[in-house]
Amino acid sequence: MKKFLLILGILIGFLSPVHAQNDSIARDLTFTIPSYTKIVPVTSPVLTANVTNRTGNLHAPLSTKFKVISNKTEPLTLYLSAHVNTDSGMEPAMFEQGGQVYIAFANLSKLPTASSLMNCKMGSMPKDSPGIVAYPVTSITGTKKQHFMSNKSKYELTVESGISYVNVNVGSNVLRSSFAGNDPRGFYQAVLSLTEIDM
Repeated sequence: MKKFLLILGILIGFLSPVHAQNDSIARDLTFTIPSYTKIVPVTSPVLTANVTNRTGNLHAPLSTKFKVISNKTEPLTLYLSAHVNTDSGMEPAMFEQGGQVYIAFANLSKLPTASSLMNCKMGSMPKDSPGIVAYPVTSITGTKKQHFMSNKSKYELTVESGISYVNVNVGSNVLRSSFAGNDPRGFYQAVLSLTEIDM
């Protein structure tokens, strides 16, 4: 009987700690998701248009769209800019005249001069800005607020966190002081960028 109790005591002593360990093991697994922002262009309904020869007006307005994804808890500040290629390289193409923001477009096959772009922005005679034609920004949608910064030639936009779509619409009526008979024929282009960094 003593042998039986001794063996039973040894078995209970041996098994008990294992049982106690299984009840008390716990480990927390954690990770951190960093702030994240992604901006991608979305296929737009109108990226190209033809010009009416006599007036310089487009047959249809232009528009483009950006998809913005952000997990930040506060609204996100973004910067919308436009650039054109001149004989001096890429230059800012957004400017304001008479309270209206315009985007200058540059001829691709015969690069305009930097002074031609500057003349257009200053409202010089049409003959003084060959190779540059400008059209108005008629609206920007999908933002919480927006403000054109003339000193930086760009818009400052605010969008909510989550998923937003920023639409930029360009009107078909040409800036009269930018269109003349000496504008070379061919494709005209402006490159729009939406960034989180104020470059």
